[in-house]
Amino acid sequence: MDAAARSYLVGCGYDEYLHAFGHQVGRVAHDGGAILGPKWERYGTTPSIPIKTGEVYTLELGVITENRGYLGLEEMVLVTETGVEWLTNRQLTLPTIG
Repeated sequence: MDAAARSYLVGCGYDEYLHAFGHQVGRVAHDGGAILGPKWERYGTTPSIPIKTGEVYTLELGVITENRGYLGLEEMVLVTETGVEWLTNRQLTLPTIG
C-alpha cells in the first residue's frame, strides 16, 4: 500500500513523503504493531508484519504543497475479510480556504 501511494503522489509531481503511509492502532495510537511503510531501517521489521482481519489501521497520506506547507489526511480503517471498513468519514474532496 505504501509503495502504491508513494508512487502515485510522486507521479503527480509531489515530493516523496518521509514517513510511513500508516500504522496499526491498538489501545493507544502508536503502541507497536505493523507499519504500512517502506522497509527503512528506522522501522525495523514492522513493515513485514502481516496485516490481519480485525486489525485497525490509520492511513496518513500527506504532501508538501507550494505556498501552503504540509497537507496531511488521516483516516482509520478496520481490516475485513473483503477489504476495509472505514471507521472515519472518508474524505473524498478537499475544501480550500481562499
